Amino acid sequence: MSYGVQPTGFVRKNLATILSEIEQQMVTEFGPGVIQTPQSPFGQLNGLLADIITELWEIGLQAYQARDPDQAEQVNLDALGRYRLVSRNGASDEAYRQRITNAGQARVDVQDIEAAVASIPGVSYVMVFVNGGGEIDENGVPPGGLAIAVIGGDDEDVANTIRSFLVPGTVTYGNAVVDSQIDGYCRSLYIVRPIDIPVTLNVQVRVSADRFNCPAPSPTAVRNGLVADWMATRTNGKDVTFYAVRQLIESRHDGVEVVGISASRDGLDPLGVASIGFIEIASLTTDLTTVEVVA
Repeated sequence: MSYGVQPTGFVRKNLATILSEIEQQMVTEFGPGVIQTPQSPFGQLNGLLADIITELWEIGLQAYQARDPDQAEQVNLDALGRYRLVSRNGASDEAYRQRITNAGQARVDVQDIEAAVASIPGVSYVMVFVNGGGEIDENGVPPGGLAIAVIGGDDEDVANTIRSFLVPGTVTYGNAVVDSQIDGYCRSLYIVRPIDIPVTLNVQVRVSADRFNCPAPSPTAVRNGLVADWMATRTNGKDVTFYAVRQLIESRHDGVEVVGISASRDGLDPLGVASIGFIEIASLTTDLTTVEVVA
């Protein structure tokens, strides 16, 4: 995956990716036997370096947003207005932003679409995917296409909201057709209605006292935290993998080390990963998730 300034915006490298890269570099430098558990010296150093690098990426994102008229505010927005020779004249940030960006000229803004759809009553999840390339991407979205994944909300409300942001002729992709009325004419578009996939998951962990010498959490507490964190951060097309599970558990519990997982879906044999398609979304529940402490 590419990071930094991309055709679709600024892609910030997250803490989990940074930590993984540091750990991989440690293996390259010191060999596969290097100990990097969270409570080990190298593990503590990895975490410190990852935090510092993450802050630098956040500074980069803030600098990028300060030059984006759809995200800049106050003095940063004033600076962008001077580039366009557009004066504020006492206007609010929102009104001034519309002047700078030529309000009324059709354009697709991912953040605005997500915010608008998320505000629809009953919507519990929305994610927008844009294919800015010249070929069908790995999710099946056609060139220049837009895939909007939505859970909940009335189909007509979702369609009308999305339609207000789309340039005529924009290609939409999904597994569900929703209709809207524009000037008395029916207009249809595709959205992704993610198919919920319950995943049966067993996690093997080693436990020890944390850095404050507090006792390790119980398997039940680890399980409940994992389920809550997964459901709060899940996205359609996201596989249930060892690394994803490890990142959630070890970022929450200092004295817990994930050593293995087995996951299954649709009654299939358990594997080290539960593969989830783009039009699917994985669910973890406390009744289908177990945490096992191993030596």
